[in-house]
Amino acid sequence: MLITTLYTVPLLKPLVFITVIAFIVYITITTPLKKKNSTHIVTSSILQSATPDRAHGIIFGKEKETVFFSPVNNEGHTVVFGGSGSGKTSGLLIPTLRSWTGTSLVIDISGDISKNCNIRNKLIFEPANPHSIPFNIFDAIDQTTDINEKNEKLERLAYMLMPDSERMDDNAKFFLTEGRKILAAALIAFYHQGKDFIQICEFIMGHSFQKLFSAIDASRCEMAIQYINSFEGANERNTAGCKQAADNSIKLFATNNKIKKVVRRPAKQELSFSAASAENSNVFVIIDDVQLELYAPLVHVITAQCLDYFSSRSAEHKHSVLFALDEFASFGKLDITAALRKLRKKHVRIMILTQSMADIDLIYGRSERMAMMNNFQFKVVLNASDTDTQEYFSKLIGNKIIQNHSISRNAKSVTRTYTDTKEYAVEPAELAHLKNELILLYPDGYIRLSKNFYFL
Repeated sequence: MLITTLYTVPLLKPLVFITVIAFIVYITITTPLKKKNSTHIVTSSILQSATPDRAHGIIFGKEKETVFFSPVNNEGHTVVFGGSGSGKTSGLLIPTLRSWTGTSLVIDISGDISKNCNIRNKLIFEPANPHSIPFNIFDAIDQTTDINEKNEKLERLAYMLMPDSERMDDNAKFFLTEGRKILAAALIAFYHQGKDFIQICEFIMGHSFQKLFSAIDASRCEMAIQYINSFEGANERNTAGCKQAADNSIKLFATNNKIKKVVRRPAKQELSFSAASAENSNVFVIIDDVQLELYAPLVHVITAQCLDYFSSRSAEHKHSVLFALDEFASFGKLDITAALRKLRKKHVRIMILTQSMADIDLIYGRSERMAMMNNFQFKVVLNASDTDTQEYFSKLIGNKIIQNHSISRNAKSVTRTYTDTKEYAVEPAELAHLKNELILLYPDGYIRLSKNFYFL
């Protein structure tokens, strides 16, 4: 009413107009903008901020007393890059697990994660510990009633034990592919005779290919026999090489006494671990980093079986599962890209922790790594010392516009010239020296945060 009255007095109109404009300018200047790299983020369903006691989900970092996180029931997988000691587990994974209200399955390299997560329904599988609960590698197969589906899963297990590799030449690929046929035939034939996994591995390694083929023939299992029929009339030296490739893939299970005690079907009423355990428990698979190379075949099978289980997870399961893979590049090649796509709608969130792009490229190759990265909604850089990782993230973060101003004078006039140039918003080399900061890339942009170490 007052403004309307003032406008009726001609002399006061300019004063009112100036006052209104000044107020608008003040509001515009003092209101925080949601810039791509702003730390003043408007709370959204994608990324939220709260005090630590109210943040439940994937915890990324902090700003003063506020932590930034992706809520438990949201979609979106996460990849974390950082060298040893940069805070991958202490700054992200442990705070996340402590706040997580769903269930989780964690590949814990060294056991530091489990030790620092005092959470409910905790289940620990530790293959180096002879008193550990057992891991039933045949669990999903035992639960299947259809014989054809059982055989398909046994074939799949052979593939998990003998996965493809990017670094193989044609000769090595031949022995791998043909050796996998021998392994699949033995798994199918002897599984249906009631043997457990370790027994089958011991039998394979303990016999020549001739005696192994005779035992498979004697099983009268048609599908198993079909696998070895292709070796009829083949060069015996080549066949022996294929058998050796199969032996190498199961050597850990056939010869390591610790593994023999913990990889087995459980006794009646005995607590055990399988991929399905993550539905009701927070599972930690603990592998000492010194033994990681030795136990790599077991870790690979566990991880691959879990991905298979989660990919076929029933829609009835509504609670969220966090599947965290520490030292991801150590597990061998997995069908991870397909899993990342499928699990978005399965209430399963994958969190991968690794050191660099180069580590992933060694296992998957550059093309698949690029496809893989496109399926991570959240990407975190703690530090990056290799140039590939630095360049990738600097380009992904984008450019900033720098305006250059120059003045030229002559006797008659002064000329002012303005030119715009593009520079990286974050220079590649800067990513090697983030210290106690991290950079989070998410669908709305990027943000710099302080690392949120659990012990501070």
